[in-house]
Amino acid sequence: MRKPMISSLAVVAAAAAAAMAQPAVADTCKNVKFKVTNNHAEGRPIEIRKVKYYNPHTRSTRTEDVKNTRCSHGSTCTTGGDNLTNALNVDLNDIQVVFVYEERDGQWSREFQTQPFKPTYRKCTNSDKVYGPVVVSDSAGG
Repeated sequence: MRKPMISSLAVVAAAAAAAMAQPAVADTCKNVKFKVTNNHAEGRPIEIRKVKYYNPHTRSTRTEDVKNTRCSHGSTCTTGGDNLTNALNVDLNDIQVVFVYEERDGQWSREFQTQPFKPTYRKCTNSDKVYGPVVVSDSAGG
């Protein structure tokens, strides 16, 4: 007795539909790093907390948490490398670093962000892209 062809096709179609429903990871730009130069106006150490950037393909500004990176005054520090969703082969614009600085009493300040940084080479690729340096010069950034 022959098995109906429809049931085999239904199984293949269901498997294909399930595969397409999985979230896409091909659009993630991997191991992206940001260089930050700490020229804080009061000579304070900073801690890098987040990075914001404008993605022209999604027409939106994204904020990505980064591993907190402490940076002494006068130093240029690099974040540890993060995966940016919806950013593979995209020209990232208006990069801003969100940071806190160490106050006189040893506590961290509220969050501030740098002025937008426009990189010369904007395309995010999977080749360990490094953006920057983004300069922290004061606590009054936008």
